[in-house]
Amino acid sequence: MRLPFTFCWRISLSNILGFILTKLLKIPLCDNLLQIEMPKTPLTEILNDFRSYRPGNHREFLEEVRDCARKTGLKQYALEDRFSAALYLRALDQVRDFRWRHWCFTREYILKRTSHPTATGGSPIVTVSKRPFFKLPRLNFTLIMLLQWLPNQIQAVLSQMTDVSSHCISISGTNDIMETVRSQQESLRKEVAKYCGERGVAV
Repeated sequence: MRLPFTFCWRISLSNILGFILTKLLKIPLCDNLLQIEMPKTPLTEILNDFRSYRPGNHREFLEEVRDCARKTGLKQYALEDRFSAALYLRALDQVRDFRWRHWCFTREYILKRTSHPTATGGSPIVTVSKRPFFKLPRLNFTLIMLLQWLPNQIQAVLSQMTDVSSHCISISGTNDIMETVRSQQESLRKEVAKYCGERGVAV
């Protein structure tokens, strides 16, 4: 299936800002293209609000990808055949790998080095804030994106991979991918419980 759009993306990596902008575009691009469904939580609502801060051309590009994926039914199309479902699962696996590395960096360089329950801007590190966005203190957006809802987003990808795997379980390599998924689901559950316990907050 050929999606009815073309694009060309080029960005300079001559500085750290260029690097960050590239990463912040690629992950939501994958979310939109693969139709990864985020849970309906306050964190997802805040994430959606943050999208308004992106440069206009970034928003238009990501919205175009999202709309095209919906119109063509990319996910449903992929799941109609076990071979294409296996390829779709591998694409999801790349998103999982990226988000899991973010969690590992957060765990090693922040969570293990402080027992504080909040990030520099006052946001919870491993739990969901139920306060409306406009009532939150001034926050460090980068810390929020990496910390506050990282487990939330990882779980969304892992859950979707579990659903997709039933369409291609007979394809070579699927069991290996799902073994990693099951291991990370359990590890994430234990780690979030551990770090919440250390900070005296409910999971």
